[in-house]
Order: sequence, then C-alpha cells, then structure tokens
Amino acid sequence: MAFKPSMRAHNKIQEIPLDIRPVMNLMVVLIPVLLYSAEFVKLSIRELNLPPAASAENAAQQDDLKEKAKRFGLTILVSKEGFIIGNSAGYLTGEAEMQDGPTIPKVGDEYDYADLVQKLKDVREKIQGQGFVDEKSVIISAEADIPYKYIIKLIDNVTTYEDEDGTQKELFPQINIGQVI
Repeated sequence: MAFKPSMRAHNKIQEIPLDIRPVMNLMVVLIPVLLYSAEFVKLSIRELNLPPAASAENAAQQDDLKEKAKRFGLTILVSKEGFIIGNSAGYLTGEAEMQDGPTIPKVGDEYDYADLVQKLKDVREKIQGQGFVDEKSVIISAEADIPYKYIIKLIDNVTTYEDEDGTQKELFPQINIGQVI
C-alpha cells in the first residue's frame, strides 16, 4: 500500500556544524605526551686533537715547543694483532714468547681491553708527578683497515676506568689522534 504524500517522511538535508574541539583536545594532550616519552638521541661529545696540517712553519713551531716542554708522548697503536703501547723512547714489549708482537695481543678475535686498562694504570702511576706536560694525554693511532668501532671502544676505555669501589676515575682524558705511516 502506498502512502499518501502527506505521510511520507520528508528528509530535509540538515547542515550539521563540524565540531573539531574533541580532535583539538586530543592533539593538545597527545603532542606533549609523545614528546615527553620519546627517546631522544643521546650524543656524547669527546674532544679530540687531530694532527695539524704539515707545513714548514708548523714543523718549526712544533720543534720549538718540543724543546721547551718535557713530554712523555704516550702512544697506543691498534693493529690486527693487538695493542702496541709506547712513547718516543720505544714500545713496551709483550709477553716473553712474543717479543716482536704487540704489547697486548688479541684474545681470540677480540681485543683485550681489561689488560690494556691495567697496563695504562701502571704507566699512569709511573709517570704521575714526574713533570711531564702531557701526563694526561694519549695519542691513538690505528692501522688503515681497523674497524671504527674498535677505535671508539678504545677511546672509551682509555679516558676513564672503574675503580674497585665502582667509581669512575679518569685515566688519560686528553685524546690525540695520530697517523700510522
């Protein structure tokens, strides 16, 4: 049965105002919460002293400075076989059976950072109070094909160490980057 036109539902299109307040309220709350809970990248900045550009004038100035100051010149060389520790007078030798090898040989495929820190603590005790200008600095050099992660780990282990009490103490905080020729 058909309805009379008067009884038909007349759906008129009504314009409903758009209410964006709930969305805005959500954004006002959500953005600070997300910013607060986000893990920001933690950067660690370590000041490094790079070798100066070679020139005749710089070389003459460096020779004058070397003559005036008493320097120890502690150097750590990272090689494929291990760590070689030395200074301008010479390099420390390793174990008795490895006179020609590195001071601290690799253990398997890994570098022995614990033994390195122990040897550096011994060196630090011996040179402390001797009047060396660079008693807190170390020169780090590496062979060309050593991965960067080992150099960074070396820098972390050379700058500070953990004492028996669990406190952080500085070892050689001034890092100089050297070149291997």
